[in-house]
Amino acid sequence: MRKEKFLFLLALLLFAGFFVLFILKVVLNFADAETGKIYKQGLEFYQKTDYQNAYYNFKKISFLSTYSGPALYRQATCAWELKDYKTAAKKYHKFAKVYKNTDVAPESIWKLALSEFELGDRKKAEKYLRKLVEKYPESDFSKAAAYKLGVLYYDSGNKTKAKEYFIEYLEYAPLGRFALDCINLLQNYEDNMLSYSDKLYIANALYENGYYTRSLEILTDVSFEKSWILLTKNYDKLSNIDTLSSVVLKGVGLDFKQSPDAEKEILDIMGLYIRKSNLPSKQAAYNLVLAAKNKSSYPLALFLYSKYVDYDSSIKNYEKIYQAYPNSIVAPDSLWLVFWNDYKNKDYNSALKLSKAYTNVYFDYNVQPKIMFWTAKIHYKMNRKKIARSLLHNIVYNFPNSYYAFRANSILRGSKSAFNTNPKMKIKDKFSLDDFAFESTGKEYRLLNKFVTLGDYDVIQNFKINDATLNSWIAARSGRRAYSVLLARDEIIKNPKNISLSNQKYKFAYPLYYREYVSKYSEKYNINPYLMISLIREESFFNNEAVSSTGAMGLMQLMPGTAKTMDYNLYDTNKLFIPEYNISLGVKYFAYLMEIFNGNEALCVLAYNSGPGSVKKWLSNNTNKDFDEFVENVPYSETANYIKKVYASYWVYTNIYK
Repeated sequence: MRKEKFLFLLALLLFAGFFVLFILKVVLNFADAETGKIYKQGLEFYQKTDYQNAYYNFKKISFLSTYSGPALYRQATCAWELKDYKTAAKKYHKFAKVYKNTDVAPESIWKLALSEFELGDRKKAEKYLRKLVEKYPESDFSKAAAYKLGVLYYDSGNKTKAKEYFIEYLEYAPLGRFALDCINLLQNYEDNMLSYSDKLYIANALYENGYYTRSLEILTDVSFEKSWILLTKNYDKLSNIDTLSSVVLKGVGLDFKQSPDAEKEILDIMGLYIRKSNLPSKQAAYNLVLAAKNKSSYPLALFLYSKYVDYDSSIKNYEKIYQAYPNSIVAPDSLWLVFWNDYKNKDYNSALKLSKAYTNVYFDYNVQPKIMFWTAKIHYKMNRKKIARSLLHNIVYNFPNSYYAFRANSILRGSKSAFNTNPKMKIKDKFSLDDFAFESTGKEYRLLNKFVTLGDYDVIQNFKINDATLNSWIAARSGRRAYSVLLARDEIIKNPKNISLSNQKYKFAYPLYYREYVSKYSEKYNINPYLMISLIREESFFNNEAVSSTGAMGLMQLMPGTAKTMDYNLYDTNKLFIPEYNISLGVKYFAYLMEIFNGNEALCVLAYNSGPGSVKKWLSNNTNKDFDEFVENVPYSETANYIKKVYASYWVYTNIYK
């Protein structure tokens, strides 16, 4: 009996506890709703620059409220705008203390330091600046603090220490708001106080800010070996083509150890010379070869020159590059081109040797699956199906977001019409940004989520969060869709092998924006909606106001002439920036291409990029029944890459939104 009584009392206590928690939750939710209204009213005052009333609204929010963090920060910003630096310092100090060791702290410490300057307490200001530099070295505010510390040392007569901070700022932010201030102060230095490296940073900042002549003046004191690339860029901006040409030819003739990044820059400079010199492209490229003979830049020059010679000579050049210069950045591409030549000539044994050599020596996330795919095709031709299928499985597993994973999967499934997708597919996923759960579930994320809930998006940009996925989410919530997609895409590109298709980061890189319009018009014209949303992603990254260099407009990048063909009543082309209208015409145009190419979606994708006339011409010259080979041989590299990107997106979309 005693035991039963105890259990009864325990159950009663638990019930009472749950009831109290329920009531407390209801009360807190109600309180949050009321607090949210007060906050939003304060935000309205703030946006109208009525900072006094805004401050009083934010001050009403209790420190017990779940919105106390945003309210505290907004009190600080209002006090700052009112030039009440004493209150601003107090509020920023409290905010930075609560959120220390997070990415939201540096901005408050920066404002705290500036407030102390305004209050005349230079010692305190310097303390906070040092804290920024030492504790948050990767923060943008740390670099701004470096500039301020430089000014302090400069004013106190310690020019050596000041210079270190000024150069640190110019190295990190040549286009920063204090860059020209740094340069103006550094120009007061004796020449012997500035090293070659210092002058390079100054010259580069001048170039980035559009002061090309001044940049050239600084570079006269820098060795040619260190300055020739920047010299070239300045002469290009000043349209001094003759001097540009002589500098490039002299520069590629230097012989010094080059990093991969330096090689990429030199390759770009060589391409600039070929485009800008007054010589025929082949002659300009040959001049580079002569200038770089027996020098470290030689394989780069030879690679570029090979684009302008006959086919057999180019293959010999590519062979020379990967054999004699295996560490050059152009060696992997050279090997691929020779491999592809062997494949087309049915010299499969030689191609297999090159494939093995590539796998053993190089790894490029974009080229590796291509080599593996065509190696698998060779093994199929040689009736080695087990090896071929193993390679295809490897592609699907290790390169899940690539075009070749899409093609490998199709072959493994025995699909003979993989490029022609199912038009009856439906986009079912709701894709709510509220559904995402982050690894960063600490107080920093909770604070940012509160700002988002309150609709206070602008303030988040002040914090400079060092988390690409979180920034992608913030950008999406604040309506900057293209930026959100690009952030997520770049994060995946950095770690392609470590991020599986099941990772939520893919939904940021491959979102379902405008799915209601895509679904509506895809169903109307009997086209796969995922293929259309893939087109939109690759055309505009969901930026409805996108305009290309050729004048293509809106989400599906329609040329005005093409749009008018689809809608004869289109008189104001600005209508193409309206999402639903643009999508309706874009899908209609794709349906029109489907009629031209007898329902062959892949040809329509090619034609969407290059025009139906080009595709018809390629088809008339094509005698190969293997469509994979046809795609690989598309003469326009932009179009060949375009179809691969669209179908890679289609593959990812259909995998992450099953």
